[in-house]
Amino acid sequence: MWLEERIGKRVNIERTQEAMSTGADAMGVACPYCLIMLDDGAKATGERITVLDVAQVVAEATESAVPSA
Repeated sequence: MWLEERIGKRVNIERTQEAMSTGADAMGVACPYCLIMLDDGAKATGERITVLDVAQVVAEATESAVPSA
């Protein structure tokens, strides 16, 4: 699972750059491994993109929809 690539471009860098090319400012993932991999890719490339678990995306969306008491 934590195999380091020695040939070619690292997968996390490649996927982060693909996401950035869409103009997105956040990526949602449903896998803990992907969360770590893509967050590391964003840090390694210096890209300003937020990597969130799907549960975090849902929580943020529902918090803004709930009226404050």
